[in-house]
Amino acid sequence: GDPFADRVATVLSVHNGGFQGHFPREVLGEMGLPYELYTMDVMEWYGRANVLKAGLVFTDMASTVSPSHSFELRTEAGGFGLHHTFLGLHDRLVGVLNGIVYRIWDPESDPNISANYSAEDLAGKAACKAALQREFGLTEDPDVLLIGMVARMVAQKGVDLVLGGRAIRELDAQFIFLGSGEPRFEEGLRNLAAAHPDRVAAEFEFTEEREHRVVAGADALLMPSLYEPCGLTQMRAMRYGTVPLARRVGGLDDTVVDGHTGLLFDDYKPERLDWLIERAIARYQKPATWRDTIEHGMVEDFSWERVVDRYSEVYEQAFETRAESLNNQPN
Repeated sequence: GDPFADRVATVLSVHNGGFQGHFPREVLGEMGLPYELYTMDVMEWYGRANVLKAGLVFTDMASTVSPSHSFELRTEAGGFGLHHTFLGLHDRLVGVLNGIVYRIWDPESDPNISANYSAEDLAGKAACKAALQREFGLTEDPDVLLIGMVARMVAQKGVDLVLGGRAIRELDAQFIFLGSGEPRFEEGLRNLAAAHPDRVAAEFEFTEEREHRVVAGADALLMPSLYEPCGLTQMRAMRYGTVPLARRVGGLDDTVVDGHTGLLFDDYKPERLDWLIERAIARYQKPATWRDTIEHGMVEDFSWERVVDRYSEVYEQAFETRAESLNNQPN
């Protein structure tokens, strides 16, 4: 009822629809909200108060972090129980692809990596690979495909596919895993590293410096996600000439072009991930083809500058929606 507040347009950013804020009904009082909001149309959700649902009901525009994810949220499989609410937004829900900060993620000037390099001169990348193999105690071999995975080691990131497949145990490739996560996944990766110390390494103490070194030194980046609203690591990888090996979902599908800038698979099954890694090994053994994939990825534009105009359009639409809502209010 405040005239100023009534005129304020809002844009709600849904980064990850799987995290909604489910609480007991009593949370409304703690938040200073009236209990009249605890209805199916606003905040009630299967006997709980759903904060994200309420935000979606009241916002003028909602954005998420990739075009594909904006469609996934509208489906029963991808909406995490809120697909009807997302569907109800119609054209007020949009997906704007995330970006990376090129000043920080630049292989030509990155101070965190062993050697700098560019798409025109990849000699420094070979030096980064050798240094990474030494750092993680793997056999120093330029001819073996080195696959890195930088992620939270949780179910969403597809770690169960890695542990359930045969690729990591049997195929002629090296693997480095960086990131903490669920104890069961950390234990599984730790056991694999102990069983194959020359080919598999796992480091659960994440640092940004280590992330830069893995992204620069690996030949390929593994992202077998169950779902991925956008993903940033695949963008960083392509900028560093590291080929994404990813599942065709969410922002991964929006950013990685299969056979051109990376390699993709569809079905969420260990055997399909095994197939993808086999495909990557075969491609790596064709240097000219692998080099083409690297170069195509390095010239992609994932800077924030490319989406400024799109966000301006979203904000303008929010103003228009708010103005229309005020005009439709009874006097």
